[in-house]
Amino acid sequence: MLNFKLPGLPSFDQIINQSPLAQAAGRMGAAALGVADKPSVTQAVYDELVHYFKYASTAYAIIVPGPQLIPVRPNGQKLCGKMWDLMTDTHGYVARDDKRMEVVVAFRGSITPANFITDALGFLVDWDATRTKVVAPDGTKVHFGFQNAWCTISQKTFKIVTTELAAHPGYSIVVTGHSLGGALASVAAITLQMLFPTTYICLPLLYTYGQPRVGNPVFAAWVNTAIGPERSFRVVHTFDGVPTMAPELLGYMHHSTEYWALSPHSPQQTRICNGAGLAEDSQGSKKIPSTGINLPHFSVRRSAYSVKPSSRLTFMAVFWHLYDTVFNLRTLGNLMLWFMLLLL
Repeated sequence: MLNFKLPGLPSFDQIINQSPLAQAAGRMGAAALGVADKPSVTQAVYDELVHYFKYASTAYAIIVPGPQLIPVRPNGQKLCGKMWDLMTDTHGYVARDDKRMEVVVAFRGSITPANFITDALGFLVDWDATRTKVVAPDGTKVHFGFQNAWCTISQKTFKIVTTELAAHPGYSIVVTGHSLGGALASVAAITLQMLFPTTYICLPLLYTYGQPRVGNPVFAAWVNTAIGPERSFRVVHTFDGVPTMAPELLGYMHHSTEYWALSPHSPQQTRICNGAGLAEDSQGSKKIPSTGINLPHFSVRRSAYSVKPSSRLTFMAVFWHLYDTVFNLRTLGNLMLWFMLLLL
């Protein structure tokens, strides 16, 4: 979930991904991991997993116009709005794909100290019906940091999505994110599901990548029932440690359906793992000791893709890019984090 980097030093991702354990993990296939009996995905499903990871990847980018800053726009979508909270540094955006008739909500993963604090606030709390505007089943508990981060940008998200659905009847909702962004996507998807329940076409599809556990078994069952395992795609890449970061010993449980992406990347190497009764599969990725953090999904690097912004968002995007460049706030935050790590 971390990608902190100082000038001249490797990023956290690079340290992990270049380790012998991580490289060995990437070379292990289905037979070696004991999942040869798990069904593989079709080419069509695999293509969709790759397609929506590009949205999740985009959430890491500063979205500004111009080929000199964003060279690739593969999905042809239009940026409808951005969500950002100052205190938690929670980021997301909403895009629209007119060819697919989709409104896509994407959330960024952890790259700043504020995000790291969100990840660390891992105690389970009751679902907050007041802040989320949604009533959950009795006994629903979720990760405090994830719920709090979502609530800081939920109203802006609702406003943008509502505007887009009103202007484009019949469009469906897709929610996606990577790492911390995947956790936010899970909470957002179930919330949107409850807020837009009247028309089936508006039920959200959920695609997450390297998502940590978000809530207790009641929350997992709620997601499985309300969204459905056939509409939820939870991708785990090889030995990624983030999906097991919030341990079951503390009462956490993943929702369905796990898609374990092994290496080399292919439909045949992407296995469907579902436990009995849609429980977390004991023969899925959780049975393997994790040695890496957020290894690349489907050979797609984060921030490699972007969306085409609407003209009204251009000024603020350029302003933030210049502000970030001049004051170098991220480098300052990274310096503080590395200093704390050296003290441990």
